[in-house]
Amino acid sequence: IATIAVLGCAQALAQDYVPTPVTVSREKVKLNGKVYLSHVVLEKQTLYSISKAYGVTEEDLYEANPSLRETGLQKNAILLVPYREEAAPSVQDYTEHIVRWYEDINDIARRYGVTVKDIMDANQLTGKKLSTRQVLRIPVVKTETEEEKAEPAGEPLPPVPPVTVEEEVKADTLEVVPDSTLLSMRTRGSARFSLILPLRAAAGGSEMNMDFYSGVLMAMKDLEEEGVKVHMNVYDLNAGIPPVEELVKDDFVLGPVASRDLEAILQRVEGRVPVISPLDQKAAALTVNYRNFIQAPSATDHQYEDLAQWVKEDLRPTDKVILVTEKGADNVTASVAIRSALARRGMNYDILSYAIVEGRSIPATLAEIMAGKDSLTRVVVASESEAFTGDVVRNLGIMQGKGYDMVMYAPSRVRTFETIEGSAYHDAALHISTAYHVDYSDPKVERFVHAYRALFRTEPSQFAFQGYDTARYFVVRCIRYGSDWTRMLGTERSSGLHTDFLFIQDESGNSHNRAVRRIVFNKDYSTTLQR
Repeated sequence: IATIAVLGCAQALAQDYVPTPVTVSREKVKLNGKVYLSHVVLEKQTLYSISKAYGVTEEDLYEANPSLRETGLQKNAILLVPYREEAAPSVQDYTEHIVRWYEDINDIARRYGVTVKDIMDANQLTGKKLSTRQVLRIPVVKTETEEEKAEPAGEPLPPVPPVTVEEEVKADTLEVVPDSTLLSMRTRGSARFSLILPLRAAAGGSEMNMDFYSGVLMAMKDLEEEGVKVHMNVYDLNAGIPPVEELVKDDFVLGPVASRDLEAILQRVEGRVPVISPLDQKAAALTVNYRNFIQAPSATDHQYEDLAQWVKEDLRPTDKVILVTEKGADNVTASVAIRSALARRGMNYDILSYAIVEGRSIPATLAEIMAGKDSLTRVVVASESEAFTGDVVRNLGIMQGKGYDMVMYAPSRVRTFETIEGSAYHDAALHISTAYHVDYSDPKVERFVHAYRALFRTEPSQFAFQGYDTARYFVVRCIRYGSDWTRMLGTERSSGLHTDFLFIQDESGNSHNRAVRRIVFNKDYSTTLQR
């Protein structure tokens, strides 16, 4: 049984009542031979507003949900609404999807259960190339009758646990595939940990942290289904630092997010309990002054090292390597780190260093130093500047137009640059080593996405994936290895939905995740996860 204690949330401020609009759900369930629409109750919605939106009476809602008379309407509860086909609200034949930077058309088709051709026909596309923030019309699948489409369900989905003061609730259960390896290797019966996040509960919650928290809840639900006992204390950092005497009872502390908040916890627990940094890649610097600290995200240094190793592994005798850096850059961290990583591997390379104002003259210089048109040039961009990277990509596009063949390697941060079209990365066959990447073709990812949508009625963000992967990984290690779990972190590589884990330890007993994922942007506008 997974037990969650939610603590330390500040009191909500009083405000004027503003009713929340009711959006009619299209999701159906079948219960005892009857078909219902499944509605997620939002804050400030009422039985009256819901009944009016769906064209039913309040008494209809009470009959379909008998527990309402005792518990009343609760935020995030799943409400069954009687479905009457003659009175059913009209549904559009299409839904809209805004293309994200990491998506290709195959990903989107899989997510919505349609074919690539369906999307191309609906949007009159002549090719598979998509642009970031492009709005697509996605056909609504209607291959079954309404009665067939309703999924049988013995019980309605449980409500999402609300954030309340000192309330202990039982974690909800979703359909999951049991992890037989976990159960067979278990050496202890339970795990206990604290989750510390700046949830800003009184103000409705920080989106990033609430997504991470939602992912952790999903991990707890899956573990409960697998028979794992977990006790999780959830603390809102905005209400203050949790009691140290409680934290040191845990198997580990997950969070906070920011380095300064992590340091405040590390100072207080004094190494008596492992503290895990869940999101901030720069928090690895804390290992210098503290012990029993675990850096879950792979630091940028590990990513740079892997990128250089990747270049070496791909290099053929006829290839040429060019390192491109920004002249006079304010931040030279990436430039120095990548150059050093290449040098440690004994590779020969030419350096092209220029300022953005010189960009227009660079194609002529590239023509002089690149491999011939019958060979391949591997261009390593050692910069995290969006403007400079955009100029390099533009110049590489010019060279490709002149018949030069090339592959581009760059820091993972380039994926976040909104002024550079994703198609340009595909044209340059971009290679990146990154701490995070979601492969939506993975059946486990598809299962997670569907379960997350069902419970939270929204798409999981990268923070939700990270919350799931991190919480599940460390709980499983506690269960599998008992009190020695921290010493066993470096014995095997583990792959999550969003990130991988393989740790190394320093002499202070601190652990650093050095696992990265290699991503290739293919010229057919798909992406490939190489590992």
